[in-house]
Amino acid sequence: MRWFCLFLTLAAGAFSAPADETGLLRQVARRWLAERDHWAFTQVVREYAGPALKRERLERYDPSMRDVSRWQLLAIDGRRPTPQEWAEWTRHKNKPHPRRATPLADYFDFAHARIASETPQAVRYDLPLRNNVEWLFPIDKVELVVTVNKAGPALEQVQARISEPFRVALGLRRVVDIDLDVQMEAPASADPAAARPSGAGHAIVAKLGDRVEYFWKDFKRVTPRAEEEE
Repeated sequence: MRWFCLFLTLAAGAFSAPADETGLLRQVARRWLAERDHWAFTQVVREYAGPALKRERLERYDPSMRDVSRWQLLAIDGRRPTPQEWAEWTRHKNKPHPRRATPLADYFDFAHARIASETPQAVRYDLPLRNNVEWLFPIDKVELVVTVNKAGPALEQVQARISEPFRVALGLRRVVDIDLDVQMEAPASADPAAARPSGAGHAIVAKLGDRVEYFWKDFKRVTPRAEEEE
């Protein structure tokens, strides 16, 4: 989930004075870190036992809420959760996390980004992840593509894929598929809060032989809760 939220930081538009085309990616990236805690989204989790669907949960993440209620359990198998189900779920899900401003360059390797394609309106970059960061997955299997609209400039689209399945969590889990595709509708003003994201993402993980599917949708920009308000 932390890895997915990292990619959501890419869905924060950047709008400022025009720059040299080779610097467009860095210019747009300037606001990514500041926006990383601004995105709320809905998550659907489907757990399988063999081929049969065992459980489906509908959850909502909202960083404008306190730590104890940042995650909300909306439904289990299409019904409202019981108080016992909600209490058990939230005890594991809503835990305080330290909030540290990690330098953006610690995650993304801008020095080795390359232009995949270019038109008079936009530039499409292949953006690698930095290999000197302690990731929980093999970064060479992750493909991250960022499209920047030259007008503005502004972020236009972020896509993430994996080239092949890989194992995590000491080999107990196998990531089978990841597909994230978020598009940004540029705002009429220079205020990134006016940007409107659309699109969706999903991931499929095999846990001890059983499949778990995650789907993300309904992205919304919110104002994160300040630490002193906790």
